[in-house]
Amino acid sequence: MPIAGVVVLTVPEKTNEILLQLNKIKNVTTYGVHKENFVVAVFEGETPNELEGMSDRIIKTIPGVLGIYPAYVNFEDIELQEDEEE
Repeated sequence: MPIAGVVVLTVPEKTNEILLQLNKIKNVTTYGVHKENFVVAVFEGETPNELEGMSDRIIKTIPGVLGIYPAYVNFEDIELQEDEEE
């Protein structure tokens, strides 16, 4: 399962509202606000494409989200599954 630690850049006036909306999304865990306009979060998905799609949907559907920037991405489980198939 890929996991990404991300920073969600927001319009400062909408940060708290965005934090609440992110908390309602399955496989998104938030860890608070940094400065006035950065939400720290972790996204989880079954595939890397699912993580990318999640980011795209959040940007398109939550007003005030300016961008989502990964701090780290972990793909260990995917590599292990591929190794086991060989």
